[in-house]
Amino acid sequence: MRAAQLNSPVRGGRSIGNTGFLLGLLLCAFMAQSSRPAAAHDEEESASPEFNPAACYQLVRNAGRHIAWARWEQQFPVEKTRSAVLREATPEWAVDLEKRWISDAYEWRASDEQIWQWAAELGSVDDLPSADQLSVHESIAIWLRRIARQCKQQDTHTAAAVNWTPDEPRPMR
Repeated sequence: MRAAQLNSPVRGGRSIGNTGFLLGLLLCAFMAQSSRPAAAHDEEESASPEFNPAACYQLVRNAGRHIAWARWEQQFPVEKTRSAVLREATPEWAVDLEKRWISDAYEWRASDEQIWQWAAELGSVDDLPSADQLSVHESIAIWLRRIARQCKQQDTHTAAAVNWTPDEPRPMR
């Protein structure tokens, strides 16, 4: 009996007989959490009332993904995407960006140059598809990187506007 207790994975000598069942249960819980529908807004974090780069990147992650889902995966018309993405109580800076991103998603077309630039940023320019051969998910990835760059650009414009004094010409956006 003492030898069995020393070899047991659980203190006190009790073995775990349902390890596979427990691991399966944990895996199911993880998968249920990670497989939320892309357009569900209920559990989403609300945008910061003030613009900052971190809040902008969070907006890319939330609203940008919803826009991409509606545009490329569901092929919604632009008006349906606007109604699905834009929400009440969203700060003005976020609404402005979301409106621009929705318009951009429907107007933007990938170019071979953008594909090469995106691949170079990721570290490999071998065996690249042409713009007309992109998969839906590749288009989404390139577009999300495109709009995420605006967070840094927007931060520059915001900082210039905050530092503006009445004696200086107001910076153009």
